[in-house]
Amino acid sequence: MKIKLLVFFLGLSVSPLAQTPEPTILSIRINGQTKAFNPKVPLQLSALDDDLVIQFRPQANSQYQYLLENYDKDWGKTPYPIVRYTNLAGGDYTLKVRTLQNNHLSSILSFPITAERSLMEEWWFLPSVIFYSLLLLGAGIYFFLLYNFREKLKVETIRQKIASDLHDEVGATLSSISIATRVVQKKLGSSANGLSPILEQIKTDSEDTIQTIRDTVWAINPENDSVELLFEKMRSFALQILTIQNISLDFKNEYQYAKSLKMSMEQRRNVYMMYKEAINNIAKHAQATKVSVLISKANEGFKLAISDNGKGFDYQENHEGNGLKNFQKRADESFMQFKMKSEIGKGTELEMVVFEV
Repeated sequence: MKIKLLVFFLGLSVSPLAQTPEPTILSIRINGQTKAFNPKVPLQLSALDDDLVIQFRPQANSQYQYLLENYDKDWGKTPYPIVRYTNLAGGDYTLKVRTLQNNHLSSILSFPITAERSLMEEWWFLPSVIFYSLLLLGAGIYFFLLYNFREKLKVETIRQKIASDLHDEVGATLSSISIATRVVQKKLGSSANGLSPILEQIKTDSEDTIQTIRDTVWAINPENDSVELLFEKMRSFALQILTIQNISLDFKNEYQYAKSLKMSMEQRRNVYMMYKEAINNIAKHAQATKVSVLISKANEGFKLAISDNGKGFDYQENHEGNGLKNFQKRADESFMQFKMKSEIGKGTELEMVVFEV
């Protein structure tokens, strides 16, 4: 606590004294207000009383010595009959005062003072502050997590609705178009030679769009957020496409931490669409007999490598005609690295590194 001692000059009698009398208290002021007191009763200070001024009866040619037990370490001296203490901590004190006159010390005046403890001085104050701070912090974290959970729940609900609408409405409409086209082709038969290519194109486009819608629905549906399901869908698709072309598939998944891998919906969709495009290109153009797919651990995600033993192509000459721009665009959108290598007669290698979000 900080102590400040103020002294005031008071008019002193100059008549000599035969002996050095004991000092007596003349007045007490607390926070600027005079307080009634009884010298035999301890002075009570509240926790808000932070300015104590005690004035003694002046004596001629005297010096005053004072000591506040439990506060001062040694006797203080002043030529004026007044002492002042500020910001006393809670506790019990005893103010002792004596006078020095003609090298004679008077007897000591002892005056008890009791200061009330403030809340901050109580032993339980700091633990309580820490406890309530932790309680508020915990409540804040809880409500933040609750809000975050509710927002994710809203997003999943929206995703489920979109997936349902695409499947039930758009998919059904496209399926109807495809079926209607087949019916028209069948009824017209050979009499519609000029229309057959058009109808065939309509049917093919409808079926391709239906498949694209199904893939989009699969990616949007929150039930398919698992990375294991993504890898299994990739394996199933490759088997379905390559088996028809008599192309053997070597599919290896060496990634052992799929459960801890976090991928966004957009990432998952783009990875699958790139993979699907690569497998379709091999089936249609590579003239390969074997395809290898390897999924392995990368520094901050996983690596997907696709290779075939097909005829290959000149990467530079065919850059514009093989959809490579679309591959790179999807990779840039989804925080992935993409590279391709191909030589005529040596097959093609495609590699994607998918970083965790």
